[in-house]
Amino acid sequence: MRMHLKRTVVIALAVVLAATIAIVGFHSTSASSLGASDPSPSTGNNPNQVRSVVASQTRSTNDPSTWSNKRLAAQLVLAGVGSNSLASTHSWSKAGIAGVVLFGNPPGNLKSKIQQTRSKSPAKRLIVASDEEGGAVQRLARLVGRYPSAATIGRTKTVHQTEKLARGLGKKLKRLGVNSDLAPVADLLYRGSWTARDGRAFKNNPTQNGKYVAAFAKGLQRSGVSATVKHWPGGGAVADTHVGAGKTPNWSSLKRRDLVPFTAAFKAGAASVMVSHARVPGLTGGLPATQSARAYQALRQQAGDRVVIMTDSLAMAAVTSSMRQSQTEAAIRALRSGADLALVQGASPKSMITNIAKAISSGKINRAKAVASTKRVLAWQLRFK
Repeated sequence: MRMHLKRTVVIALAVVLAATIAIVGFHSTSASSLGASDPSPSTGNNPNQVRSVVASQTRSTNDPSTWSNKRLAAQLVLAGVGSNSLASTHSWSKAGIAGVVLFGNPPGNLKSKIQQTRSKSPAKRLIVASDEEGGAVQRLARLVGRYPSAATIGRTKTVHQTEKLARGLGKKLKRLGVNSDLAPVADLLYRGSWTARDGRAFKNNPTQNGKYVAAFAKGLQRSGVSATVKHWPGGGAVADTHVGAGKTPNWSSLKRRDLVPFTAAFKAGAASVMVSHARVPGLTGGLPATQSARAYQALRQQAGDRVVIMTDSLAMAAVTSSMRQSQTEAAIRALRSGADLALVQGASPKSMITNIAKAISSGKINRAKAVASTKRVLAWQLRFK
């Protein structure tokens, strides 16, 4: 009798357990179905197929190797624009341009204009940059206040005070929506140079200069604003490339002196670097550094793989007049040689993008290099978004 009773109880428990498992399984499947997006006709009702499609779409968004050549090309262009003309850039933003650089006298409602422009870009990741060195080179002084020049900072402030000053500037820029400062200048303060005349460098001593450059870069980036050290490999002793060709001291001399502040900046984490149009004896031959593969190889070795490398403005006379090149031609040469970003000014960015895409399609610009540059630029945008 007891054995029969035990057998009955065991059978009853087994039935209850089986029913419970069936119910839980049904609810789990139902919940999964409710939590997923409606399947497309091609995926039917299979959740695994839905997940596969979503994953594929995510990869195509975040993996530049899956992008079209035109989309890659857009991510390799940084375009100058008047602060009062940001509405004209909306079509560039939609096309996926990497960013814009602000010029001219800024309007009082610049913040809202930047917000509108950024809202047009993919995932709102547009870089908005400005030259805010302080002193004679400060585009947004009307909105963020006046800051002393690098030379004045080097004479009157400590390294710690310099970082604090740059952090304050960065906070003001970030509130406006500006997430990249084309500063600090890492050039040495050579007496008698145009850089010294305008007070654009901190110090003549390479080591001391490097400390100030690193501090300024740190201060900006601790406020969420990218620092761009310039003008590699050092423009302190170079004629003004805005108005004509320039030439640096010999490469061996630059390595001992002028490269030192850039090394300090990269060790401090500077996110990007701007390359000069100057020719470098012993390195670039008759080419400006912005078009020399050897120059970019040396810089990449110094800066590391994550730092974004951009050209100086391709509208400058050192390129247009001295090299007799259009900005489009100069951009293609720079990107082919190793630049991640071509900085254009006054040229049509949409036309530039079309021509760069053609250069990628024809093999003039190596597609693998374009993809690698795009990945760096994308990571840069997301970091300072």
